[in-house]
Amino acid sequence: MANNLESKIEHLYQINTSFFQYMRHLVEETLKTQPYHLTPTKFYILNYIASGTKYMVADISNKLHLTSGATTSLLNQLEEESLIKRVRDEKDRRVVWVSLTDESKKLVSIITEKRNGFLKDMLSALTVEEQEEYFRLLNKMDALLSDKYGFSY
Repeated sequence: MANNLESKIEHLYQINTSFFQYMRHLVEETLKTQPYHLTPTKFYILNYIASGTKYMVADISNKLHLTSGATTSLLNQLEEESLIKRVRDEKDRRVVWVSLTDESKKLVSIITEKRNGFLKDMLSALTVEEQEEYFRLLNKMDALLSDKYGFSY
């Protein structure tokens, strides 16, 4: 039984690796078609910012598990390409808010469409019932990641 579980775990690892390699490839290929010097990490920053309206640098660093120095450097590069804007808080000048520009909103939308197309294609291999069960199980594992390791998107 333990050997069978080890075999399944190895297979799960291989599937996850293939899945995430393809997702990264999809992002990289789409970024190549854009007139920006974007890396997947810079895109993940833009994508995170797109999930809300504005964030502080510390929010971005914490969520993406980057050092504040790395985050600041990446944000500087994104700002140079007019993909983000920084605005000082009117009440507390020490606080700097980071938000997307209209250009980066379009870019995130393009990549999100491609990503969603890929995911819909992957899910089409499952029945509606299997999809519901898949999401139920993923949510269960996500809760474990969050509770046990404090790591969740």
